[in-house]
Amino acid sequence: MRQKTRRVIIFIALFLFPLTLNYFSPYVSVDGAFKGIVSGSLIFFLLLFISGIFFSRAWCGWLCPIAGISELGMTINDKPVPVRKLKMVRYSIFAVWFSLLLAGFVLAGGIKGIDPLHLTENVISVDEPLKFITYYLVLFIFFGLTILIGRRGACHSICWMSPFLLGGYTLGRLLHIPQLRIKTNPSNCIECKKCTKVCSMSIDVEGAVKSGEIASTDCVLCGECVDTCPKNVLEYGFRR
Repeated sequence: MRQKTRRVIIFIALFLFPLTLNYFSPYVSVDGAFKGIVSGSLIFFLLLFISGIFFSRAWCGWLCPIAGISELGMTINDKPVPVRKLKMVRYSIFAVWFSLLLAGFVLAGGIKGIDPLHLTENVISVDEPLKFITYYLVLFIFFGLTILIGRRGACHSICWMSPFLLGGYTLGRLLHIPQLRIKTNPSNCIECKKCTKVCSMSIDVEGAVKSGEIASTDCVLCGECVDTCPKNVLEYGFRR
């Protein structure tokens, strides 16, 4: 039941993507930065950072519209991916984009205003024919990379939002704030490896069980492993 509910939520988010696209857009935030404007997308990224402090990457597993298109791609290619190699690509892309963002504000002479509707004056992100090209291009890239690379390949390789979540998660750990995690009971584990097989983020869940929690920063808290385990080894919980 939990996984059905989760999938309904992420596919609703995908259905609403034409309305919300600009709020996830790195271009909108950079365009605003060069004008000294804190855009709606930048505000959203800040909210992601804050959510990461308490809920780690639960956004990725439960609310992100790209999760829907990624899970559709996984029906075609469900192979585990080389997480570490793709992480280097993702952070390189993020470093370039974040540098542009900072450069924009510096060249603009600092923050001059806040405009949540920057480049989204009609509230709806995809509100004219030409913008549908961008919309379908984004869907094609994320869907295509998942098919080409494997499980959530695009999430691992090009997602510019996950670093904000991870930044919040890291801050939460440093401050010893209770955070939502998947806890484990190693004594019940029968090493069936079903948890690892269903992990959409290619985590060795069975290997992580012995540590007492799934501590990998790639965990999106989707709960597939929790609901698949036949011995109730895994469960949601808050940990410092």
